[in-house]
Amino acid sequence: MADDILHIKDSYYFEVPRFLWPSHRKSASEFPSWMVRLDDDYQQWESTRFEQTLQELGVSADQIAEAKEAWKKWTHESHSNSSWPMDAWLDRHFSELTDKAKAWAKKKAPQEKDVVSVYLSNHPEEPLAWINELYKDPAKLQKWKAAQVAADSKETLDGYFAQSPGAKWDSAKIEAYNKSLNGKIFIPQPFGTLKNAYEPASGICISRYMLIELAVALLVFYLFRWLAGKMSTGEAPKGKLWNALEGMVTFVRNQVVVPAMGEHDADKYMPFFWTLFTFILGCNLAGMIPWVGAPTSVIGTTGTLAIFVFLLGLYLGVKQFGLLGYLKNICPSLGLPSYLAIFIVPLLWVIEAASLLIKHFILAMRLLANMVAGHSVLLGIMGMAFGAHALTMHSGSWSALAIISLLGTTALSFLELFVAFLQAYIFTFLAALFVGSAIHHH
Repeated sequence: MADDILHIKDSYYFEVPRFLWPSHRKSASEFPSWMVRLDDDYQQWESTRFEQTLQELGVSADQIAEAKEAWKKWTHESHSNSSWPMDAWLDRHFSELTDKAKAWAKKKAPQEKDVVSVYLSNHPEEPLAWINELYKDPAKLQKWKAAQVAADSKETLDGYFAQSPGAKWDSAKIEAYNKSLNGKIFIPQPFGTLKNAYEPASGICISRYMLIELAVALLVFYLFRWLAGKMSTGEAPKGKLWNALEGMVTFVRNQVVVPAMGEHDADKYMPFFWTLFTFILGCNLAGMIPWVGAPTSVIGTTGTLAIFVFLLGLYLGVKQFGLLGYLKNICPSLGLPSYLAIFIVPLLWVIEAASLLIKHFILAMRLLANMVAGHSVLLGIMGMAFGAHALTMHSGSWSALAIISLLGTTALSFLELFVAFLQAYIFTFLAALFVGSAIHHH
């Protein structure tokens, strides 16, 4: 069974059993560049370079020491703060200072434009007040941003390997990092750089779900092409695949698109909804494959699909009725007298327009929630038997719980398989309903 946590969070690697893809790196330079940049030794070396830049920009040694101490303290306050570079932390601190100043100025000095400076003049106790002078001076800010960009360059990383004694990682650190990388197949990133294994730093980074979606899209394309070639011969369907695909096409047409849009429009828009159905189904079923994951468990995928449905309805509605006619069609005709319609219709139009946007938002969230929920339940059940707390249980109790958990996850996996088909059907049916309502008078 697939690792359930993979279905919840996208990443820039595929995870397989550790023994299938062990890491045997022997020096710091062999590890991914983002991993080196997150190392404490590298960040200390990098912070020294930023200290030199800040001194050149007129920041005093005492102010820099204060900032460095505050940065170190902040990174140790919680796990989520660890591995933040000093420059990123300074950017964050200034952003928080700006938000605080705006909230204060809204009540105390609403007419002021330079709210940060006014706020600091009234709050001299605010730590790192000097950062405002750095960020509001265009020339200094430009040099600071240039230093940040240079810090992310390959030349700077090569300089670390060549200059810093900390780059000579000892065997214990290398072993620990290798252990964390065992079983992780990282995706090459020719168009961008990574901040870590889950976040991009710059450019366009290729994630695991992107590759899965591309694979599903190519599979759908070739299945369509193959099916079209078979159907063009006029022969009766032969073979399991041909019958299965043609049966699915018939189902989507007669049970999804026709009930939602009517017989007249079903065939015209059938290619879009059939593609939508099979793509969502393929992405859902990918979550049942070990070490893969379901792209429909992230809002980026479901949200994009919902946006396409909204744009299609908008385009077809405007094409059918014209812009004014489409906007008028959003609000149903109530047959009210003019003295009531002048008040009620505008209010009703606003409600219906908001409802249109909310319906498409819920369309995305429904698919997302259903795909995530099932895998979260599976993860919880498996965790009862194989979590850290299970180690303290009596062997007999643990064995019974493990058997129950395995049977439960097996049953839920079959339910997940049903949900994969059901959610593809529901999304496609609602999409056809929304598009149908856009091209028909209410």
